[in-house]
Amino acid sequence: MSGKLNKSTASLHAAAKAKPKPDWSLTPKAKRNSMLDFAKAIASGEEEQGAAPEKSQGFAMRPESSFYQAMSDVEALADSKSALVNLADNFEAFPGSLLVDEKGSDAVGGVKAKYDVSPDGDLFLLAQIEIACPKETAMDLLWDGRATTVCKIWKSLVGSHDIVHEYTPTCRILHIKFAPPSLGAAAATSARDTSVIANKYSKTIVCHSIVSSHIPPVDGSENKKVQYVRGDTKVLGFVVEPTGPNSCSVSIACDFALNGGFDWWVTKLLFKCTGVAEMAAKSTATDVAKCLKRLRTACEALAKGDADIAM
Repeated sequence: MSGKLNKSTASLHAAAKAKPKPDWSLTPKAKRNSMLDFAKAIASGEEEQGAAPEKSQGFAMRPESSFYQAMSDVEALADSKSALVNLADNFEAFPGSLLVDEKGSDAVGGVKAKYDVSPDGDLFLLAQIEIACPKETAMDLLWDGRATTVCKIWKSLVGSHDIVHEYTPTCRILHIKFAPPSLGAAAATSARDTSVIANKYSKTIVCHSIVSSHIPPVDGSENKKVQYVRGDTKVLGFVVEPTGPNSCSVSIACDFALNGGFDWWVTKLLFKCTGVAEMAAKSTATDVAKCLKRLRTACEALAKGDADIAM
């Protein structure tokens, strides 16, 4: 009898210690990331030679791999991180439209920003700002997942932000609902949401879209005024480079597929010909730039020891 009890107890202990199987996988669009391809091309010098960058193979997810095996795919993760850093270091080489005012100055003071629209209709954004705070302060605030903090800083873009699951202190699954757009026929009635896996490193934060039962598509009945379409965050990355003991440079790079009606070839052609896609990208870039200014205000307040974040 005692032998059976010991065997049963051992099984329970083994089950308790067993690593949970992941309930997520990268979306097909997240596995091919043209923004990272461009960054890799810069690093290799291909862009200067006029050669088109090769298509990214993305993250090679094993059919039965666990979350921990996926996270140990050092080569794939290193590619993603290094590409973002290269892109941040080569702002001028990024072939997007510079966000400027009618005088040719930065449209949002203190923020350098560029935007573009891919042939597939994806939004490309790259923006940078200098902040008078230590690198660690900026990284901690960017990783602060509290909805109040996120929505206060990113209120131009984010409607709600939830940490659905936290695997480790540096890896979590997020559900983000973006604020309804101010442009287009569906303005204020149609919005995007996205589900991502977010990873934090020493000076980078990288997010990619995933499919997970933790975050099913938003039911339209949840909010009758706004219909949500699941967008694809091919990549959303932050790079924080120290520029001194109490200063740093923060860059944000984003490659986002709007999906929904934007996936229809007729719509893509219409938006391209009318300039609607370009206008949407510019509007989003402006919002991102304003968010970075709020981030700077918050970071510099924290660096001075102010407990309350004033935006």
